Amino acid sequence: MSELDLAQLFNKYGSDKDRNGYSQLYHILFDKMKYEKITMLEIGIGTMIPGAHSSMVGYSLEGYKPGGSLRAWRDYFSNGRIIGADVQEDTQIEGEPRIETYICDSTNSENVNNFMLSMENIKFDIILDDGSHHDMHQIQTLRNFYPYLKDGGIYIIEDIYPGSKVSEYPSLVDCICNHDPFFFAGLKNNLCIFYKKYIDSKRLNH
Repeated sequence: MSELDLAQLFNKYGSDKDRNGYSQLYHILFDKMKYEKITMLEIGIGTMIPGAHSSMVGYSLEGYKPGGSLRAWRDYFSNGRIIGADVQEDTQIEGEPRIETYICDSTNSENVNNFMLSMENIKFDIILDDGSHHDMHQIQTLRNFYPYLKDGGIYIIEDIYPGSKVSEYPSLVDCICNHDPFFFAGLKNNLCIFYKKYIDSKRLNH
């Protein structure tokens, strides 16, 4: 059987990331890294509790169960360490190789500090925020986790809705990321991609 590409893996595990158009960007960003020993954190594992904030009920593909995208990342980054964090108990996965899951509220700085202490303050190659999707929660999550991104690492915020403070007032996030470069991509619900490598740009963020 031939190796599945990232879009196929998202669809295999019932994630909505390919349907949302994200797999094409991720293919561009990560194709050259797929065999490296990366450490990745995905915030928001995908609860199936009806009515829970950011529940995947009604959004997931057929056959989905919590952690679909973690499984896709695990298969894609064949030498990677894949870590997920969420606030819902049904998202915790046991007994699957190279997937670790933890309970952590990414918007709570004390929660994050305790989580990172338990992780021995490792640094991540990739951090993906697919958690709350509320703009101020995304900004707080960026503030709490950006310091734990490796130099040269990539941080992504998914599902930035039209009118979000993240995209309408990018100066809010510019200071949090220490003026590292970032850009927005997407036709409707945007992604914001940060690259933790400073560039002396004079771009206006307003």
